[in-house]
Amino acid sequence: MIRFHTHAKERLLERGATEQEVISTVQKGEMFTAKFGRTGFRRNFHFGKTWRGKHYEIKQVEVYAVKDDEDWIVITVITRYFL
Repeated sequence: MIRFHTHAKERLLERGATEQEVISTVQKGEMFTAKFGRTGFRRNFHFGKTWRGKHYEIKQVEVYAVKDDEDWIVITVITRYFL
């Protein structure tokens, strides 16, 4: 199961990610070791839309999470947009 820390939920709208994109990133994205005992996940999505006045084709979602028994707790979410 994937759970969201309050901080992560607040970042979703601010950074243009959806809960479904975050879940997909954790389940199917590239996993990497991150600072402070966290695990990072990264996945690219076709975007093809405008974000903050500029058109982008790709949205990269980066998720930082910690393992809690069998669950992942999403701590924060970062997005990057590419042409």
